[in-house]
Amino acid sequence: MIGTVKISAQSSFGLSGYWTPLEENSTLMNSYEANPENFSSLKDWGLSFSYGGEFSNTPTSSLYLISLSKQIGRHFVSVRYTPGYQKDFIFNNGQSILIHDSTSQALDSKYTYKELFGFGYSYKFSGQFSAGFSLRYFKQEFDQESVEPVFSDTLYLNRFSKIDNINFWRADFGFNYLPSKYFSFSVSTINLFNINESAVDTTLIPYEIKKYKGVAFGLSVSPAENFDYNFIYETTNALQTGFDISFNIFNGKARIGVTGFHDNYQSPFIAGIIPAISFNTKFLGVSLSGVKYFSNRNIQHTFSEFTNEGLDNIINNRYSYDKVILTFTFALNTIAEKEVQFLDANIVRDIYPTMSDNYLNRPFATARVINLTHRTITIKPSSKIEGINEDRIVSPVVKIGPKDTAEVSFYTIIPQSYDKKKTGISFVDFFITADNSQPDDQIQKPILINGINSWDGKVINLRYFIKRDYQFSMDYSKKILSRYKSELDSMAYSISIFYKAKILFNNFVKELVYSANPTIAQDYVQFPNETLKLKGGNCDDLSVLYSSLLESVGIQTALVDYKPQNGIGHVNILIDTQLSPDQARLITDNDSKYFIRKNESGIDEVWIPVETTSLTNFDKAWQLGSEKFNRDALDNLGLAKGSVEIVDVY
Repeated sequence: MIGTVKISAQSSFGLSGYWTPLEENSTLMNSYEANPENFSSLKDWGLSFSYGGEFSNTPTSSLYLISLSKQIGRHFVSVRYTPGYQKDFIFNNGQSILIHDSTSQALDSKYTYKELFGFGYSYKFSGQFSAGFSLRYFKQEFDQESVEPVFSDTLYLNRFSKIDNINFWRADFGFNYLPSKYFSFSVSTINLFNINESAVDTTLIPYEIKKYKGVAFGLSVSPAENFDYNFIYETTNALQTGFDISFNIFNGKARIGVTGFHDNYQSPFIAGIIPAISFNTKFLGVSLSGVKYFSNRNIQHTFSEFTNEGLDNIINNRYSYDKVILTFTFALNTIAEKEVQFLDANIVRDIYPTMSDNYLNRPFATARVINLTHRTITIKPSSKIEGINEDRIVSPVVKIGPKDTAEVSFYTIIPQSYDKKKTGISFVDFFITADNSQPDDQIQKPILINGINSWDGKVINLRYFIKRDYQFSMDYSKKILSRYKSELDSMAYSISIFYKAKILFNNFVKELVYSANPTIAQDYVQFPNETLKLKGGNCDDLSVLYSSLLESVGIQTALVDYKPQNGIGHVNILIDTQLSPDQARLITDNDSKYFIRKNESGIDEVWIPVETTSLTNFDKAWQLGSEKFNRDALDNLGLAKGSVEIVDVY
């Protein structure tokens, strides 16, 4: 009964065999059979044509295909014309006519199946993943001879041909994933969509090309250098497997491979093999392949066999003959060759926007890159952080020897205008450029961008919060000091710094309260204007505020970092009074309330510790600051042991 036997030939059958996509190989460029996702490593233009012959009872030869391919950025398109993808069948339809000499002549039916042309498109989402589709056009022509009576003076029979065309489009989709240079995996559809151009004569349905739907899974593995193993399994119970060996010769790469295939349509279990040899250079590729079937192909088949079993592959079916195919591929590369390539990239420092100077002299990321050439090259690394940089930021150049690898550091610039408070994940694009105007390679990585109030917990980096609100602090300090102008003008200049510090402290503390953790977030620091607006803060916030107010009017400060003990740290400030040790008596007779430090010129000066969390008055804050400094930094040898550190703001 017609249509009850569901059989399928190897859909992924290609006349050049199946070659691995693990390395650049132009053989895949024109094969929508083994490569419906249209994957290709071609860099620019590609032109390919195949010429071959069949070893039938009467050997024939023809042009099998011509294809043209082009890569445009991440897009890859190809078109092909396949005049040699054709199969003709001539059957005696069981009818005959009797001619005037009493002999009979059989009536024939000719069925022609052609794949005329195809179109492929793919998109490279990354260096490891690409997806695409192929669209192919098939033509089916059914030419059936018949007779009809014609009545005139005498009755005679008119012999004529009835020709029906059933043309259709076939579309398939697939993707290719290359997680490493040793492994490739692909999935593609079989007859995902089939669209007929016109209505189908129901009497011809049994003779149409079968369109069984399925999925093909492809696997390529390179267990050893220059050796690749390939396997395809189709859910229609067809498969093919093979291997190829490559070696470098004459500035090119030669490959020898063999592919065996099985389907339910042909016998024996391994219906045949496709041996192939190819040679590829930078611009030219040539391959010689053949198809050898393991069953006798030069036998006659009956029309009933064809009716019952049908046809679902034009170039690989039980009626196909052994073939030999010669393919030439030309690659025209108008795109500059890649000279350097990323191996990996790592984020070594999250982005804290307020601490912008940190990223000018310390890299936020590093990468390993490889020189693909046989000469020493100088590469220029650059990066662009989404949401931070409008343009690429160039980092210092690096020299790399032939075929060598090197570590590259990436720096960045954070604009002062950045003011986002919310922390979030963004991404950074890394670029490396050699002699070309365009990057040779790029890679993208996620990166954490903290809000402008975020802090990494290092006291040395509080100075960035002190400086960021500098203009506000200057306006605020000058406004307060202007009220005491006459008093400050009448005192000796040598003690004016001390009294300015005292006046500023006693004024801003009137509206503030100490809050151990006002914003809940652990490493969150308020800017001076925020602390005054919120009327409170913790030791970090209050030290930043007071230091910023003093620095804005030319009074040098330092932060005293009391490193965490039992998980709790603390910070307050030292103020440079610019008094000499002999002048210390002008502000106090208690020598435990000040600390002698050398200035940048190596001259000893009097510094006084102030506890900013003591929001009573300056004298009390000075007293508490001195007591803590003497106890922790001096008596307990904190400065010597490293448990206490003095950090200059500038």
